[in-house]
Amino acid sequence: MKSVIIGEIVLKNPIVLSPMAGISSLPFRIICNEMGAAYSPTELVSARSIRYNGVDKSFRYMRISPEEEGITAIQLFGSDPDDFKAAIETIMETPELKDVSIIDINMGCPVPKVVKTGSGSALMEDPVRASDIVKACKKTVAGLKRKVPVTVKTRTGFNAGDKGKPDFAKALADAGCDMICVHGRTRTQMYHGESSIEAIALMRDAVRDYDIPFFANGDICDVDSARKVFERTGCDGIMIGRAARGNPWIFEQIAAGLAGSEMPKYPDEQARKLMMIRELEGRLKYLPEDVAVREFRSVMPYYIKGLPGAARTKVELVSAVSFNEVKEIMGIV
Repeated sequence: MKSVIIGEIVLKNPIVLSPMAGISSLPFRIICNEMGAAYSPTELVSARSIRYNGVDKSFRYMRISPEEEGITAIQLFGSDPDDFKAAIETIMETPELKDVSIIDINMGCPVPKVVKTGSGSALMEDPVRASDIVKACKKTVAGLKRKVPVTVKTRTGFNAGDKGKPDFAKALADAGCDMICVHGRTRTQMYHGESSIEAIALMRDAVRDYDIPFFANGDICDVDSARKVFERTGCDGIMIGRAARGNPWIFEQIAAGLAGSEMPKYPDEQARKLMMIRELEGRLKYLPEDVAVREFRSVMPYYIKGLPGAARTKVELVSAVSFNEVKEIMGIV
């Protein structure tokens, strides 16, 4: 694995947690950093909401901890360059957020409520607006006393027939983007079907002459799939998404495998249960107990997947209402 630099930020390895709604909480990002992830962006937050409502409404999703996470990244979505400008200015004026390392722009979200506003993956159909957003972000961070890279996460296309969007990738690079990550599915696919390595490679080739790193994302679940993506796309780094849910150990395992080192053993049943409890405890620091437990119901099944009696335990966990009840179900004293 070669060294990767985003702006002036040197990554400890080229393996990053992909931002995921409902998953990329601060406690989980801290855990992933400990397990070897180079950095972990927050889940997406509306630039327009920050512009007109301030950070209070979205703060819980944007919360960062440079001391515990290392490199931090806040992911914004929107369709108006002025919204991004105002949002970044507000972030940089907020004491708890101003030390963020990277501003990441979401140009890949396929969810209808995001797409219908012209945001997320809809920007792939409007490269001029997408470029204007990158330029607005770059101009805004240029006024800071320190250098803050602007990155973009996008997809291989908007429509089912798209086989990669090299011109779109080039437009982002021309606009000054500091890193591009491409998920190998189209907006139409959502998260179904196979990720297209060929489409990712096509977009990677389009920006090969630019001095910016290119990351790949999609269907990376182990060392073999990670190595395949590196070899067939020529990417500089990878983002791991769904395979990391309930499995933060994946980062140290893939890093070791790609480096040719001895891979750490996969954690046993008790270690997986304790890590799940640790993540929930982390959420309890920032959320009321009933809210933290209710929202964590969708995450807990990933930690116990494949364990003896997992189906029965899952039924109990998704109806749990308190921290003590979760611990009792998991047999943790």
